[in-house]
Amino acid sequence: MKFLEFQAEVEEVLADSCRALGFKDLQVEVSLPPNDTYGDLASATPIRIAKEAGKSPGDVAIEIASKAMELAKKKRYIGAVSPHRGGYVNFQINHPRFMTDSISAISSGDLGAVREKGEVVAIEHTNVNPNKALHIGHARNLVLGDSLVRVMRYMGQQVQALNYVDDSGAQVADIIVGFKFLGFSDEAPPGVKYDIYCGDSVYTKVTKAYENDPSLKEKQSFVLKEIEKGTGETADYARGIVRKILAAQLATCWRLGATYDLLNWESQLVHSGMWEQIFESLKKMGYVKFQTEGENKGTWVIPDPETGEEKVVVRSDGTAVYVAKDIPYAAWKIGLIGDPFGYETYPVSQPAGVLYSTTLDGKKGRVRFGGARLAIAVIDTRQSYLQRIVSKVLDRIREGSSKRYLHRSYEVVSLSKNTAAQLGFAIEGDFAHMSGRKGLYVNVDIMLDRLRDKAKSETRRRNLSEPEAWVDDVAEAVAVSALRYELLKQDPDKMIVFDIYDALRFQGDTGPYLLYSYARARRILDKTEGKPAIDEKSAAKLTNPKELKLAKQMSMLDISAETAEEFLSPKEIARFAHELAVAFNDFYERVPVNKEEDAQLRDARLALVDAASRVLAESMRLMGIPVKDRI
Repeated sequence: MKFLEFQAEVEEVLADSCRALGFKDLQVEVSLPPNDTYGDLASATPIRIAKEAGKSPGDVAIEIASKAMELAKKKRYIGAVSPHRGGYVNFQINHPRFMTDSISAISSGDLGAVREKGEVVAIEHTNVNPNKALHIGHARNLVLGDSLVRVMRYMGQQVQALNYVDDSGAQVADIIVGFKFLGFSDEAPPGVKYDIYCGDSVYTKVTKAYENDPSLKEKQSFVLKEIEKGTGETADYARGIVRKILAAQLATCWRLGATYDLLNWESQLVHSGMWEQIFESLKKMGYVKFQTEGENKGTWVIPDPETGEEKVVVRSDGTAVYVAKDIPYAAWKIGLIGDPFGYETYPVSQPAGVLYSTTLDGKKGRVRFGGARLAIAVIDTRQSYLQRIVSKVLDRIREGSSKRYLHRSYEVVSLSKNTAAQLGFAIEGDFAHMSGRKGLYVNVDIMLDRLRDKAKSETRRRNLSEPEAWVDDVAEAVAVSALRYELLKQDPDKMIVFDIYDALRFQGDTGPYLLYSYARARRILDKTEGKPAIDEKSAAKLTNPKELKLAKQMSMLDISAETAEEFLSPKEIARFAHELAVAFNDFYERVPVNKEEDAQLRDARLALVDAASRVLAESMRLMGIPVKDRI
């Protein structure tokens, strides 16, 4: 967008000015000044030069600014250059040109695809064990991962969105124990979602049954071995159950707006031979060692990357531990091992794009996955230790591979005391950490239903004549926006305390505020006799500080997207969207648009409103927030 072009001009003029004045080998830096009175971009380069040259920072700033003013005459977007006695050089935008070009580009749909052809990036997220419904902690993983997918694609990267299905783990075995040995029906009661039934009723009761009857663990071991074997009646039965649970889970994911490119099945990874291939290589390197004595006798171990202590990767019975399955999966993602998979269309259609599934049937086809330049694993912070082990092993396979495999960790989601009370939990303190063992967790569908029901009453109050289907649709959008935004706006490395009332507010730093702001902008455009139009002559009339601030803010989406990509943190998009919505509402409340008597100025303001709404909508899409013209 045009602010990046303005920034590039400033950096070029600064560098050329310094060279012309004899200040060589400098890396110039620019930043946003603390307030608009100093201009639109500022540089502290004179301060660094003054230290080395033994001059006053103010004098150096005057020298550079004088030369920069001369060079800036040939640039399109630099309007003015001024020195500051503290050692800064300030740059101001040529607003008529900048606004004309920015608004025209946005109105023509020139958003996104910062790079013409980016590199292949694999982003793995969601990864909920197929024995239960998604809870709100899983939702943070999904929202963070899905938003990263959207941001990376906006930046021009070729993204593979992956969802790993652990269909051969102990938790799946627990469900099968319940169905096969404890008399639970493998059909959910009428009106109960299948994943909720399996997780809340079957799984929780089976884990309690283990406490009362330890012999049931033998049943679990039997089922687990049958599942890992992959053939036979029990394995076939488990596969059918897993797919029913996964279908229900995916419905929740799609309700939240996430879609995927590929489902990776752990059972197929186990039978692919990838781990055996990597295991043999690690043996030859001497990186894994067989223990003949001590507490790890009979196991294969690798050194802990932090302490040097031994981490078991293969148990004494020959089965691989969880991290040993992660290693070949990570190696496949960045192309350190041959691709054993074929890819077939998954039989359940998702709302957008084709969903593929791995297969070991020998058919390759034209579609390919894996072999990415960069792989990002969105996994909560409690798995950081194991992810570091994976990275170290990748480096052993090929030096430097850990730089291509990144762990995007995130902290837990807790419930506020008020929200916990609404959901039937009595807690001490201001918030509560969720715990499956204590039964303190909230399924995503239930949370969305609560949010939707609360939003519905407010939507109906504002729209008395609208049909029920329209109200339901808007209320669902408000619910999704509330949940997704709350899970994104915080730094991923910080805990979230989720509160229903705070999330649903139509004022403040919330998803519904963005929905409201966008709809407000579109309403201005619907109720006008004018037409959005702008050129340099009419843009010159947009002199109100509120107009200038809105135009500058909306032109900085690419900067926020670049930052989100660099730090793998979509909270930058949330911050941008909120600041844009605030700037728009501030403009709307202080500057007349449709009531403006000067038709040329009115149409220029309409063009500004139209462009701002388009950018706001794009930032909402990058967060997976629905966009509605009316709410």
